[in-house]
Amino acid sequence: MENIESMSENNEEVNEVTNTNININIGNAKYKPIISNNNLMYEQKTENNLLNLEKFLENEKNNNQNEAWCKLNKTNKTKKLLEYAEIYKTENSLSDEEKEELILFFKDCLERNKLKRVKDVLYDNTSGVVKEIPGLFFIKEKKHFTLKNIEKRVSTLKSLAVKKTNNNNTIKHTIKNKISLNEDNA
Repeated sequence: MENIESMSENNEEVNEVTNTNININIGNAKYKPIISNNNLMYEQKTENNLLNLEKFLENEKNNNQNEAWCKLNKTNKTKKLLEYAEIYKTENSLSDEEKEELILFFKDCLERNKLKRVKDVLYDNTSGVVKEIPGLFFIKEKKHFTLKNIEKRVSTLKSLAVKKTNNNNTIKHTIKNKISLNEDNA
């Protein structure tokens, strides 16, 4: 029994010590003015930080709009292509069904990385509008959209060095040819 009573007295002493430590820590806290409402200096700094954060986010939003086509993320590309689908519909007098087919075609092309490079899409960075997709063709008979590869690739064989012939082989062949010609003439 005596052990239990002595332990409870020790626990009360420990609790008093920790309570005084907590009070001291609150007294020395960096954000004491916010807690005690004596001084609102730190609250003003947080308001300034929020204003700076809002300005930063607004600048990031504007910068993201002025990025090149290859730097845009997939969602921004789909938005731009949806806007272009509307323009393409009016220019080529497509029906609503054909426009929906075009939208599905654009989404499929983005998934397959067909419209990934800058050469694939003529995109105006300043206005953020897709001007043209050079390889896009519509086959009216099949009601089907295709992307044709406009790039003309140079054959790799043309860029390789000329193959050198072995002179020993050519000398042997010429000697054999001369011998066979002499035999034929005789």
